[in-house]
Amino acid sequence: MFKFQAKSLATKLIAVTGGTIALVLLASNYVLISQTQDRVETLVLDQARIEAKAIASDIASNIAELAGAARSTAGVIGRGHEGGYLDRKDIVDLLKANVEKNTFAFGSWFAEEPNAFDGKAKDYAGQKEFGASKDGAFNPYWTKGKTGIDFSTFNSDYAADWYALAAKSGKGAMTPPYTETTTGDNNSMSSIAYPIMSNGKLLGVGGVDVSLTSLANKLKDIHPFGSGRVTLLSQTGKWLVAPIPDLLMKEYDGIGADIVKAALSTAQPGMIHDLSYDGRETFERVVYPFALPDVNTTWIVLVDVPQSAINAPVADQTYMMIVGGLIVLGAVLLGLYLAVRRFVQKPLAGLVSDVENLSKGVYTHAVSGQDRTDETGSVAKALEGFRHQLADSKRLEAEAQHERRQSEEQRNQSEAERTEANAIQRDIVAKLAKGLSQLSSGDLAYRIAEDFPGEYAQLKSDFNAAMESLEETIQTVNGSVVNIGSGTSEISNAANDLSHRTEQQAASLEETAAALDQLTAQVNASADNAKVAAKSVETASSDAEQSGDVVQKAIAAMKGIEQSSGEVSRIIGVIDEIAFQTNLLALNAGVEAARAGDAGKGFAVVAQEVRELAQRSANAAKEIKTLINTSAGQVRDGVDLVGRAGGALQKISDQVVQINGLIRQISGSASEQAVGLKEINTAVNQMDQVTQQNAAMVEQTTAASMALNEEARALSTLVSRFHVARQGQSSADMLRGTAERMRAPVKAPAPSYSAPAKPAPLRYAAPLPKAAPQVSGNTALAEDNWEEF
Repeated sequence: MFKFQAKSLATKLIAVTGGTIALVLLASNYVLISQTQDRVETLVLDQARIEAKAIASDIASNIAELAGAARSTAGVIGRGHEGGYLDRKDIVDLLKANVEKNTFAFGSWFAEEPNAFDGKAKDYAGQKEFGASKDGAFNPYWTKGKTGIDFSTFNSDYAADWYALAAKSGKGAMTPPYTETTTGDNNSMSSIAYPIMSNGKLLGVGGVDVSLTSLANKLKDIHPFGSGRVTLLSQTGKWLVAPIPDLLMKEYDGIGADIVKAALSTAQPGMIHDLSYDGRETFERVVYPFALPDVNTTWIVLVDVPQSAINAPVADQTYMMIVGGLIVLGAVLLGLYLAVRRFVQKPLAGLVSDVENLSKGVYTHAVSGQDRTDETGSVAKALEGFRHQLADSKRLEAEAQHERRQSEEQRNQSEAERTEANAIQRDIVAKLAKGLSQLSSGDLAYRIAEDFPGEYAQLKSDFNAAMESLEETIQTVNGSVVNIGSGTSEISNAANDLSHRTEQQAASLEETAAALDQLTAQVNASADNAKVAAKSVETASSDAEQSGDVVQKAIAAMKGIEQSSGEVSRIIGVIDEIAFQTNLLALNAGVEAARAGDAGKGFAVVAQEVRELAQRSANAAKEIKTLINTSAGQVRDGVDLVGRAGGALQKISDQVVQINGLIRQISGSASEQAVGLKEINTAVNQMDQVTQQNAAMVEQTTAASMALNEEARALSTLVSRFHVARQGQSSADMLRGTAERMRAPVKAPAPSYSAPAKPAPLRYAAPLPKAAPQVSGNTALAEDNWEEF
């Protein structure tokens, strides 16, 4: 393994090369990171300008919708006043639509020139429902409140911007932001106003109020680059949407104020760098002015771009470049390390090791590196010649010593072989003598465990094989005796048990026959009663099904009435829609009649009559619809009640049908039980005959088991003198235990009784002649064969 040491040539070479590469990577990364910083900042700010443009376009489109609504309303009022078909209430209703249909609209209003609308200001003084203020001026005002759309009036201020800008210029205008105090909510807003002309004269000013609060809520939800924000300035440089609430409706002041003024005057975007306040991180601010269409107004969108959005990509790029430089440096150092180790350290280490071996007197290993063509190979070849010279002198000395040791070893080996052969023969004879002694004493489990050397190993194998063969024979005879004793004992016990059970079975059969006769009579009576009950339940089930059909027909009839009510309601709705559309057509007809001038006055009267007729039709349709809804509710209640009654009858019918099925099952089960009892009676008689046959079989089995016991005792005496290795017990001990079991008296088990189970048709078998016992291995089996019929 290569070791880094301060004085090592390899260490110095690696250190100098690594330091040079590190300095080159550091310089190149510094230049690349600087260029990346500038490039990323440019890209992020360009993206911020694009987002500012998109936001400005969205705001301009929203303001354009409100301006279009205000302009259309002003045109309709002017036309209606010229044609004389729009009164105060019509205009009040017309203004309400602007608030209902526009999200950013806070209010919709009309301000009358002094007594210019209808000349009846004094007559309407204080009548709010006609849009009149306290002095009678027609100043209706619809606003969005907390609970809905509210209606109010206001006093005219002809010097205010919301009136004066449009009235003096004769075209649409938008006011700077201000706080509304008419409704008492102090909402910030800006008004879009249009002059309303009638017959070439100024009738008043109408407009729509823009809710700056709604606009601020929309912009606050926009967070460019994650933590950025969007704010808004008015045409006078006031905060419409401020970064903090304290700045709202105040002039833009501080760093970048001159850039904001230049953007308003030239309509060119600007940039404010390194801003930081209200506890947030340093950011760049994009200043983007944009024009609001049709109102001659310019606003400014401010997009704040946090420095983290610029620094984060640069930090990531820096991290990747540092990691990449470290990887390159590591790869170079690793390559240099491998090269130094292969071409310098490893060859030199091999030469040093060879020199150390020569100094220790080891001349058998060839010097490594002789195949190299560089200076290391030349040194290795010189050392190889020196090794051969030292090896020749060492070899001659070693040969002389080897000859002396070899002659002495041959003499000692011959003496040792004679002594070892005598000892082996004595040991083998002693082991065989011990084995024969154990065999003569009847111990068949003895084996020679020690190994015999050379040609004596066959003698050990033959002796152990003979003992194993003899032991296997005795074990087979021993197992046969044990199995015969166990079998005869079990046969005797079984015969005695069978005798007692046969006597008990005969007594039980007599009692069972008497009980079965009585049970058969009772089951027949139950079956007859079940048939009568089944007929009665079947009649009740038929009646219940007929009642259910009647209820279903009633439910269907009620549902038909309910559907008819629904159709009538739908027709009333159609009539209501026709009335609404007729009213709308009459209004349009009035507008067209006004455009036609004197030629359309008669058509205007007809349109007014059509509107009144449509209104009466709508009122009548509402009253009819109320009555139909009441009738429909009552019909639904009736359908529900009839449905509940039908459900109850259906449940009763289902329960009766279920009871009918259960009674039929009971009747069928009773009939089957009667048939089964008759079969049981027959089976009991058959069991009586089988019992008599079992008694004769028991006598024959007892005689055979006694003869088998005598044969087992004789065989036990024959093999009792041998000892075998079977579970640590001699054959004599096992045979003595078997004999004791055969001599033990047979105890009759206590009689046991169990409740009679439901009998199946019985089949019994006649005994066949006994087969002779079959002996296989260590087990003797005797089986009685029965043929079933």
